[in-house]
Amino acid sequence: MKQQLKIAAITAVISLTLAGCASNPDSAANLAADAKYSQTIIQINELKQAIDNADKSLAKGTENELPWFATQDIEQAKKALAEAKENYSKFEFDPSKANTSTSFFGSTTYLETANSAIKTFNEHMTNAVNLKTKAQSTLPEAFDYRAQLKTLNAKQYFPGAAQELEDNLKKLVDQIANNKAQAAVSAQPALVAKMRALEVKTVTAIYLTDAKNALDKLMKTDATQHAPKSLSQAMTALTAATAFAATQPRAIDDIKRQGENVMFAVNRAKQITQAVKKLKTIQPKDYEDYIVGYEKVLLSISNALNADDRRDLAFEAQGKELVSFIETNLKGQEASIQAQQQLRKELKDQKNYSVLLEEKISTLTNNLEDMKKALADALAKK
Repeated sequence: MKQQLKIAAITAVISLTLAGCASNPDSAANLAADAKYSQTIIQINELKQAIDNADKSLAKGTENELPWFATQDIEQAKKALAEAKENYSKFEFDPSKANTSTSFFGSTTYLETANSAIKTFNEHMTNAVNLKTKAQSTLPEAFDYRAQLKTLNAKQYFPGAAQELEDNLKKLVDQIANNKAQAAVSAQPALVAKMRALEVKTVTAIYLTDAKNALDKLMKTDATQHAPKSLSQAMTALTAATAFAATQPRAIDDIKRQGENVMFAVNRAKQITQAVKKLKTIQPKDYEDYIVGYEKVLLSISNALNADDRRDLAFEAQGKELVSFIETNLKGQEASIQAQQQLRKELKDQKNYSVLLEEKISTLTNNLEDMKKALADALAKK
């Protein structure tokens, strides 16, 4: 577009120059016409830049949701920009038509009409920006929850509810646009309560659904018969996680951990159910082999840790021995790590001291050499 305008301007200037040559090139009248035409070219260039800036402003406004906040203003801004472009097209390739009247009986030129449209565009864009700022400052809580629901992508999980709340908030923004800010403020608490409920529901769906489904599936099995206590613990964990999400829906990391705890409790209940079922099917003659199987597990742990074989103790006592052995070794490892860190620090300090000492020795040596040279020079002069 700029290149086309440049070509048109050059063509016009050449035509003007040739026309001047045909008459009197030194005529003051021709110089005045040249100046007037140059001014027109400058105005056309400024208009083109204004149109380009308007396109950028409209695109940026779309990114900033201005059409949602100020629908009417943005629609009017688009109409004004289209009008500016339409009038500009009348003289885009022939600058001499810029000052032509837009109608037979009117006196307003295409250039003036285009500039007026740009002015209207800017006014509506300013109104839209101001409305967005006013809406966000008037309804801070509602927009805070709106941002959080977008972060959670609530519309993906509950599209109907999310859209309904979005529409309700839009109505409050329209009230502010119609100078009914107080009515919007009065309606905010009820809307915020619903938005918070949707936030809780969304967080629960995202981070606790898998755990809840796993527990529901386990509840439909014979776990209620074989591991009722473990199942109850899993249910308690889910209840606690759900309650926590309801009170602190934005503590996402904590909610994740609680969801993981529920899954752990569910899987534990499942394993205990299977173990109990297996135990109930064992014949009395196989009891010893069953017990020895668990004993082998404890023995393999002791061997892996290089601990003593304490199968002469009860299972509970063997477990305590293993715990004690591990804790003692951990303390020893911690002491060893601390000793290594202290040694590294001392070696580093020693190295730094050695470097400093070498620097001082070097300095003293240089000073001594300087003194010897000075003394030799003095004796030579004598």
